[in-house]
Amino acid sequence: MPDIKSIWLGLAFCACCALCRAELAKIPAKTDSLAKPHYVLPTVRVIADRPQESVGTVQLVDFPDQQGVAALNLYDGLQNISGVTNTSGTKDESNLRIRGFRKNEVKILVDGRPLNSGYFGNVDLHQLAPADIREIRILKGPGSAVYGSGTMGGVVNIITRDPDSDSWLKLSALAKRNNTNRLAITSSHRLGDFGYWIYAAREHNEGLVISRAFPGAPFENGGVRDHSRKTQYDLQTRLDYGLSPFEQLGFSAGMSYVPEKLLPSSVYAMDYRLYKDYARSWGTLEYENVLNEFGKLSGHLYYDGGADTYRQYNDPDHEHLTTDSRMKYSTLGLNPRLEWSPDSRNTLNLGFRAESLRSTRKDNGSYLAWTPHWLNLYNVFGQWEYKFSELLSATASVAAASHHSDMKNALSLYLEPTGGIFANWNENSQTSLSVGKNTSFPTMRQLFSADRGNPDLKPQHALKAELSQRQGVKLGKTLLSNEFSVFYNDMRDLIDVYGERYENIYRVRSWGAEYSLLAAPWPWWETQIGYSCLFWRSGSDYRLTETPRNQFNLLQTWKLPARFSINYSCSYSDIRYSQDSSDNYRVLHSYWLHNVSLSKKLGKHSIAAGLENLFDSYYETEYGYPGAGLNFFVRLEAVI
Repeated sequence: MPDIKSIWLGLAFCACCALCRAELAKIPAKTDSLAKPHYVLPTVRVIADRPQESVGTVQLVDFPDQQGVAALNLYDGLQNISGVTNTSGTKDESNLRIRGFRKNEVKILVDGRPLNSGYFGNVDLHQLAPADIREIRILKGPGSAVYGSGTMGGVVNIITRDPDSDSWLKLSALAKRNNTNRLAITSSHRLGDFGYWIYAAREHNEGLVISRAFPGAPFENGGVRDHSRKTQYDLQTRLDYGLSPFEQLGFSAGMSYVPEKLLPSSVYAMDYRLYKDYARSWGTLEYENVLNEFGKLSGHLYYDGGADTYRQYNDPDHEHLTTDSRMKYSTLGLNPRLEWSPDSRNTLNLGFRAESLRSTRKDNGSYLAWTPHWLNLYNVFGQWEYKFSELLSATASVAAASHHSDMKNALSLYLEPTGGIFANWNENSQTSLSVGKNTSFPTMRQLFSADRGNPDLKPQHALKAELSQRQGVKLGKTLLSNEFSVFYNDMRDLIDVYGERYENIYRVRSWGAEYSLLAAPWPWWETQIGYSCLFWRSGSDYRLTETPRNQFNLLQTWKLPARFSINYSCSYSDIRYSQDSSDNYRVLHSYWLHNVSLSKKLGKHSIAAGLENLFDSYYETEYGYPGAGLNFFVRLEAVI
């Protein structure tokens, strides 16, 4: 539960919001040429819709039609994206990196709600269901203050679909090699002011099949990846209700449960590990109120928590237990926000985010009894958007971030200023420049670990700059949509083990560029190209791991008669550094991956089939952890 300071801070802010609402309501409305202004509220979610609200440029990922067609989970859906790498680590967890920033420095949200990153500071995307995702927004440059702290490495905001009035039920089935499948049923509909969405799914995985080109290793000779079975159950729901034409209330909740997940070890080590009773649950209460034509009040009250049991054995029959560790963790958060637009040129966003993180663990080593710890994070922000003209606009934001814990009661204070300027030359051309400072607070493990924890750690922070140009070019009747970005990051106080405990010891400078092209030469042919390069310099032997210097992605879509379409994608990853279990750096080879699929629309229904890793090439996600070889998928979807 939050401490007394958190409760008083929340009550004080709610009182301020109530006073602001009362004062805004007293402001006389300007004469409007329309007899009665009409507002349409979508499903209530604080998701930062406008580019200016994000300060830096936002990359939109078309999940349902491209990334999500063959995705068992969010890990599969966030592959082959320029500037982003997503690998599997030592506990089969996903390690998402953006422009070289590490997994615990990237903030992941669903409809604006931050996901709890657990004791180790990582959101495992393997455990997140691809449930009716509309799109994914990736912010790689300076993060706006409206997202709160923890955005040093970027932001991934997963946006789900709104209920509609056209259908009631959707059934989907995805099958892959080696009895890997996901079965899901969704019911959603909108009835006037009320909308609902219910999702239930079962995912089963017998283990990926390694490429035939796998060279073999002492404890892994190829074929099906050893010790990698999993079954997962998901249940989610969302309700929203229009209290009035200007006021809406929303509620969402869900849970995921894995009875047992076997964890593959490094191909160079022999141990047998698993998770038992892995569970995750969450709930969110959302509110949005258009006060008048000048102001809007919105907010989140959310909970996100989980528990698991980790066990390690020294024999394949799981008879000789060496490690037995149980973990429980949770986040309780409050995020009210007020948007005020006194005129057509100015927009002001004010709000705060308070989060109370709890973690307790027990094992047969250093934690023989349940050992709890808590960490409270506070972030007060203000953002001002000003429109100089139809051509030029600017955004500036500042956040005051603070934290304290059960082992350090003194409140800290860190400022996170960001700013951006946008020049909209025409509808097909925009130039933007954004600069800012973003932080990432230490993880619970880095603060409280019995053997290496350091409660005096400072937050990591980065000075980030990004210059981007979006330019449409007409080539005959074809519009070529180009986007080019250059960026620079100065990362300081990076946390790693030094001696006997975690310390703020590293500083790394990185810079690079990204380019994307979207074109449709003919109505039946669409092409997308993406390229990114990254360079870095460190004053020590520190390396940015799992991050290739060069990445290339190509996607081709051909529409055929009878509503058939073919998708072909290929991606290239350059050599990269990866660390082994002794923290020694290894160099992994570059590789190409090729995928092809055929799909057909049958009214509201659809069917798709395809091949992944078409040429069965060998590659490693991380050192000692090979990726899948040749795979196939079949996907069926029926909408009623």
